[in-house]
Amino acid sequence: RKIEKTSLGAFEYVPWTYCERTKDAVEGLRRQGIPVAAVEVTEQAIPLQQFQWPKPVAVVFGNEVSGINPRVIRRCDAVVAIPMHGYKNSINVATALGIILYDVLRAWKAFGD
Repeated sequence: RKIEKTSLGAFEYVPWTYCERTKDAVEGLRRQGIPVAAVEVTEQAIPLQQFQWPKPVAVVFGNEVSGINPRVIRRCDAVVAIPMHGYKNSINVATALGIILYDVLRAWKAFGD
């Protein structure tokens, strides 16, 4: 019910599945042949400006405090880092989502350029 209210009816037009655990969702997507990229600051992360977004792709985001569970990261096909400057290496999820979606659509030439 909460999804219905929050999505304002959009859930009827976008296929979705609820998974209790993120790792189950990642494994299910990969079984369907959909690459999964985690957005996280790690040693193996590829800087956003160097990453080539596959089409289609699923993207995993963590929360600002604890990020993405390492067990989930290990199941992903890639880890992508948003470049940041200054003392903090964290931005809120909504901002990260906007940055990533813009970059994905730009890479897929969704803006007609």
